[in-house]
Amino acid sequence: VEVWPLLPEGTWDWFCLDGVKYHGRTLTIIWDQDGSHYGRGKGLLVLVDGKEIARGDKLEKLTGKLP
Repeated sequence: VEVWPLLPEGTWDWFCLDGVKYHGRTLTIIWDQDGSHYGRGKGLLVLVDGKEIARGDKLEKLTGKLP
């Protein structure tokens, strides 16, 4: 799974894209600049069926492997 955020850094402090269907799985993509909004730590996070597959500190390309 590749996530390539197009949002310029510094635009939003947080966002969540939840319930994205992908190859029979459910993706969640979270950006939390300082980790205070979602309580899952700071940065960009990709979950598949609720399990973390990738994490990065910045809004930049992130790659994770489907379980």
